[in-house]
Amino acid sequence: MPEWTGELGSELQHGLEAVMTAHPELDMLTALVLVMVREAEPSEGGISTALLARRLGVEHALVRRAAAELDTGGWVTTMPVDGASPALRLFARKDGEPLPPQ
Repeated sequence: MPEWTGELGSELQHGLEAVMTAHPELDMLTALVLVMVREAEPSEGGISTALLARRLGVEHALVRRAAAELDTGGWVTTMPVDGASPALRLFARKDGEPLPPQ
């Protein structure tokens, strides 16, 4: 993964540490995707897995797998991106916590 520096890097680092401490069951990439989804501007209509993959410098399939895990766990809501793209649009849950297990 690329090195994040400056204020953005510091915010991501703190967010990642907080999520990993509170939810050690999440692997690092999944936790980082969650942090980035939570920090996305709601007015932008979520954030796409393709954009996250580019920003993180990792394969889109890995980000999509992390997104699917977060969706299954109730952390985020996903929607397909229009067109033939395999990308998903991710939206953070308003309360920030996963759905309770069923």
